[in-house]
Amino acid sequence: MRKQISHTSLDVTEGKSQKNLTIGRKYIFLALALSFMVNFDSNAVIPIIATYSINLGASILFMGFIVGIYSMVHIPSNLIFGRLVDKFGRKRLIAFGVFLDGVSMLLYAVAQDPLFLLFGRIVHGIGGGFGGPATMSYISDATSKRRSGRGMALYGISIGFSNLIGFMLGGLVSQLIGTNNLFFIIAIILFVMSFTSLLLPSIYQPSKEKLNLRKEIKQFRKIIFRKSMISPYFSMVAMMFNMGIVTAAYTVMYDPLGEKSAEIGMILSIMVIFSILVHYPAGILSDKIGYTKVMLIGLLLIASAFGVFMISPEDPIPMYVPMIGMVFLGLGHGLIFPSSAGAVKEKTKGSESGVATGTFYALIVAGVAIGAPISTHVYEVYNAQSTLALGIIVPLIVAIVLVVLFKYLKKD
Repeated sequence: MRKQISHTSLDVTEGKSQKNLTIGRKYIFLALALSFMVNFDSNAVIPIIATYSINLGASILFMGFIVGIYSMVHIPSNLIFGRLVDKFGRKRLIAFGVFLDGVSMLLYAVAQDPLFLLFGRIVHGIGGGFGGPATMSYISDATSKRRSGRGMALYGISIGFSNLIGFMLGGLVSQLIGTNNLFFIIAIILFVMSFTSLLLPSIYQPSKEKLNLRKEIKQFRKIIFRKSMISPYFSMVAMMFNMGIVTAAYTVMYDPLGEKSAEIGMILSIMVIFSILVHYPAGILSDKIGYTKVMLIGLLLIASAFGVFMISPEDPIPMYVPMIGMVFLGLGHGLIFPSSAGAVKEKTKGSESGVATGTFYALIVAGVAIGAPISTHVYEVYNAQSTLALGIIVPLIVAIVLVVLFKYLKKD
């Protein structure tokens, strides 16, 4: 990346001229660090939230509700607050979202009963609904259209590292210093980052046009149901649907007795590492040959990953099988994320970015939320092969949709 990202085209308002701004590298790094943090906190919580809620007195059933409420709140929050990001600007809502995440971590730390922890999870889901679309929209604004794939690749890399480091540190650090202390430390970091985010230059001016509820809904529908959004949105859902299969069903197939958590952690890390490695090259490739073609390659790779998972020659599953499959899955993930995010960035105006990226974020969560229960149900009712076949069928169907759609879109 050059020292400065220049010639950034920004929509100031509907119908007004665009302007070019120069954004220093330090501000790009700050925006990426904020993107890392709004994802890191939720990833660090994943390995420990179930046992933490049970230790506070939650039943198994209520524990599941506590774990799941984040997604239930997070999905609609992304859709609704993405529009607020367009109406009120990026910087202030980045600060607000990161601050709310910090509040949620503080609530986790001081929780004395499951109900209070549930309240903290709700606040956390709302904070992520601001932080995710706001950071993605800011980085989108700071990236020229000819470098959309590369800009979104850097954004995806920040999320990839948040996944990798969050998963690794969440359980480990909580064991070393205590779960409450971990939440306190993350809260302090988030509060500091919230105030630091105010140093970002304002590179987007929201439209002063006031819309009534009917016009707001019309504009919302216009953005998310645009034909050019089908490819990135469907690709993202397919990819995250398969991630839901991996996290919920395949881990149980590999470790039915729950005795190989360290191995599972290492196997999942392989996927994340390969995804991170391929992100930036995928962004460059997207800028050169088009986003749809890169998404198509990624979908074929994640389907191939599940083909590898299905050919295990023996039971228990030998470790090399999921390792090879995770390489394919990581490569597919690393191709799909920057290309689909870049397509969303290129096909939307600045004044539409919050809604488009909010929908994008919502679909990331929704894909897993759909894939996990469906795959576990199929596994329980049928068998492992039928469950893994879903991971081949779903991306291949989306790939066919992309091929058909590609013929009707004049421009990729």
